[in-house]
Amino acid sequence: MTADALDFCLAISRAHASLNLKLQEDLGAFHGLDYEDFRLLHLLLHAEGGRMAMAGLSHGLGLPMSALLRKMVLLEKTGLAERTAGADEDRRRHATIRPGGRKLMQAAVTTVEAICADAVESLAPESLPPLHAALLAFCLARTPHTHRTSEPLNG
Repeated sequence: MTADALDFCLAISRAHASLNLKLQEDLGAFHGLDYEDFRLLHLLLHAEGGRMAMAGLSHGLGLPMSALLRKMVLLEKTGLAERTAGADEDRRRHATIRPGGRKLMQAAVTTVEAICADAVESLAPESLPPLHAALLAFCLARTPHTHRTSEPLNG
């Protein structure tokens, strides 16, 4: 590996910050939506039946449950999502996207797709699948509960 682990992680952080800033600006300006709310609604939009268990949503977003609950309260006030109880055998709380959230996401997804296409424009199209796979592996392998300082980063 030509770059050391610190440089690699700092580059990921810079890329994320740059993309996040553009997404925050455009989602707010065009849709009145913040990027974290977009991510939450996007997960719900693609979940079976438009609903997910709150614990799964919290994990998928990388948010503590308290932060997710605060977000859900705001999304409920705007009519974009709601918290519901599970079925008889499943007493867990769930988050569900509402019709207003679906409608807003139709337009917001188009905006985010355009921003993301612009962000990767300078990359060779054939490099995207391996980069995507590497980033997913990086995310899954480096969660706090599995990190070991003696483990090499490349293996």
